[in-house]
Amino acid sequence: MTFDEEAVQLAIGITQGYPYFIQELGYQVWDIADGPTITAKDVSDAREGYEAKLDSSFFRVRLDRATPLQTAYMRAMAQLGPDAQKAADVAAVLNRESTQLGPTRAELIDMGLLYTPEHGYAAFTVPNFDQFMLRAVPNLVVPEVQRRQRNRS
Repeated sequence: MTFDEEAVQLAIGITQGYPYFIQELGYQVWDIADGPTITAKDVSDAREGYEAKLDSSFFRVRLDRATPLQTAYMRAMAQLGPDAQKAADVAAVLNRESTQLGPTRAELIDMGLLYTPEHGYAAFTVPNFDQFMLRAVPNLVVPEVQRRQRNRS
């Protein structure tokens, strides 16, 4: 089979060129295309299956490792858009100070879910994770602030 140019451009746009995503979209297209040439319509028709597959496996395993506060942090980032987000802006969405969320942000970076492209900003490590977060967590739920227990010795 071959891909026409419009199909290739659409596939690159959907996957943002991420190699595993290209592979997964290609698998979904292969299953529905009649061939011998894969068209943009074939790619478009495969998108729902592609997103469902990524949502149930690739993205879900990342979200399932997160605590409620980490989930809220990522959901707030997604709400702000796909680009790198300023820590203070994410904190504002969560009605907290960025200093309160520094440890949460650091944990997400250590988990490989976020990276820092520049000082004070964080971005998702994989493309389209913001869109997954909006689908998987349609409503932002912010956990209550947990007060530390003082050691009374």
